[in-house]
Amino acid sequence: MIDVEKSVKSGNTRLPGISRILLVLRNDVDNLKAVDYVANLARADTKVYVLYTVDVEPIPMDDKVEREFYGKLRKEGKEIVEDAMNRLRSAGIDAEFYDMHIGIAAERILKVEKELAPDIIVMGVRGLSMFKKMFLGSISGEVTKNAKTPVLLVK
Repeated sequence: MIDVEKSVKSGNTRLPGISRILLVLRNDVDNLKAVDYVANLARADTKVYVLYTVDVEPIPMDDKVEREFYGKLRKEGKEIVEDAMNRLRSAGIDAEFYDMHIGIAAERILKVEKELAPDIIVMGVRGLSMFKKMFLGSISGEVTKNAKTPVLLVK
């Protein structure tokens, strides 16, 4: 059994046995902390798969508005992913962009977990209050509750 708390406090965040990391980036959180954490967690033989998600319920809109709306989200996502990939690669991490998903984020994250079978899922969190969680829900909570893989939430 690995004592994660002791390992992190001692400055050793590289955990043995982690060769596949699913890094989830989102449009509504500060992703840099999660990216930097993964850069410190990964070893030379670790493969990091980057999934970018935007949690959006399908809403009816006309074609022009829809193209503009989703186009803007994709452009923002591309910038976030490029920054993350550059940070990981400059740290010597073998990182691969896996997918950009605009829709129900938790469902997609759990589907990718099944497809990739990572050793750990790392994702940033917003830190919603209990009151907001009741009304807004929590992507990280849904993933943590339903994932078969350990989930590391970075705040």
